[in-house]
Amino acid sequence: MSERRTVVVRVIVIGAGIAGASVAYPLAAAGADVVVVDDAQPGRATSAGAGIITPVSARPVGEAKSRIMFAAVEHYLDLVRRFEESGLSDHSYGVTGELIAAFDNDELRRLSEVAERAEARTGRYGTAGVGVPKLFSRQDVHERFPLLPGVLGGVWLPDVARVDGRIIRDHLMTLAAQLGAQVLQGRAELVFDGSRVSGVRVPGEFLEGDHVVLAAGAWSEALVETTGLDLPVYPQRGQILHLRIPGGSTLPVISVFRGIYLLSFPGDRVVIGATREDDSGFATHATAGGVDMLIRKALGVVPSLQRAEWLEVRVGIRPASRDGEPLLGPAPGIDGLWLATGFGPQGLTLAPYSGRLLAEAIMGEKTEIPEILSAARLAAA
Repeated sequence: MSERRTVVVRVIVIGAGIAGASVAYPLAAAGADVVVVDDAQPGRATSAGAGIITPVSARPVGEAKSRIMFAAVEHYLDLVRRFEESGLSDHSYGVTGELIAAFDNDELRRLSEVAERAEARTGRYGTAGVGVPKLFSRQDVHERFPLLPGVLGGVWLPDVARVDGRIIRDHLMTLAAQLGAQVLQGRAELVFDGSRVSGVRVPGEFLEGDHVVLAAGAWSEALVETTGLDLPVYPQRGQILHLRIPGGSTLPVISVFRGIYLLSFPGDRVVIGATREDDSGFATHATAGGVDMLIRKALGVVPSLQRAEWLEVRVGIRPASRDGEPLLGPAPGIDGLWLATGFGPQGLTLAPYSGRLLAEAIMGEKTEIPEILSAARLAAA
C-alpha cells in the first residue's frame, strides 16, 4: 500500500494590515504554507484605526449586508477567545456599549426607526456582541452618562465593543507566525505565467505560490495596473483625534447622525473619528480643516471636551471602493489571484470575518462569499 502524500498549499499574502493578517492567520491554522509580504507603507489605515464592532447603524442597512455584519461581530467573540487562550489578553476588545444619540427633535423621531431596525435584526440574527436594544429617554442618558448633557434620547446597545486596530492586527500576525507563517519586508510585484499568477517577486527573491492574495489596502490598484484588471479601489484619508479628559473612560461608544463617532479607552482616552476625504490621494498629513471639523462636532456631543488634554491625531489612508463595499474572492480573469481589499471605513469590523471566508475558499472548502462582497461583481462592471 502506497504511503499517503500530504500536499501543502502555498499562499502568498501581499499586505500585513488588518485584511492581510485576517487572511494569513486562518490560512496558517488550516495548514497552508503562508508567506506575508509587506512594505510598511506610511499611512496604512490599520495603524490609525480605532474600530466600533457593531452591526447596527444610525443609517438603514440592507438585509444582506446586515446579515454579514452580525456574523462579523459574532466572529470577533470567537477571535477574542482564541487570543485569550493563546495568552494574548491585551487584545483591546472592550465592551463599552453603544449609544446612538439624538440631539434635536428630528433626530429623536428617527431614533424610533433605529430602535425598530435594531430589535428586528437582533430578533433575527441574535444578540451576541450587541445586546438587547433599549430606547433611552433623556433622563436615562443623563443618569448613565453625565458627560452628555445635550442628548435628548438614544438607542442603547449594551454589548457593543471597540478595538484598537493595531493591536488586533499584531495579535493576528502573532498567531499566524506561531503556526509557521513567514513575513518578508519589501515591495511586491506580481509574476505571471500566461493568465495565471505564479508568484511574487520581492527585491532579490522570487516567491512561487499556488495562490496570491492581494490585501495591500489603498495600494492594491497599483499592483494590478499592468494586468488590465480595473480595480475600483482608491485612497481615502481618515483623520482621527485622541484626547484625554477626566471621566473619559466612562463614555460608551457614541454614534450620532452628524457624521462622527466617539469611543473611549482606558486612561480616560477619548477618540473622535473620523474624516472621509476622497480627494486626499496618499497624503498622510493632518489638516487644519479636518481637525477643526472633528473638534467642533465633538464639542456638540461632549461639551466638556473643550478642557481635554490634546494627545495626538492619527492619519490613515483607507482603501475605499467605488461602490462602498469590499472586494473579496477570486480576481476575474486572473487565475490564482484573490482579492481582499476595498474595506474603506469598515475594515476593523469586516476584515477578520472576511479573511476567514477567503481562507476557507482558498483551501477548497464549500464556502460561499456573499454576493455583496464578492469580487465577481468586477466582471459585470
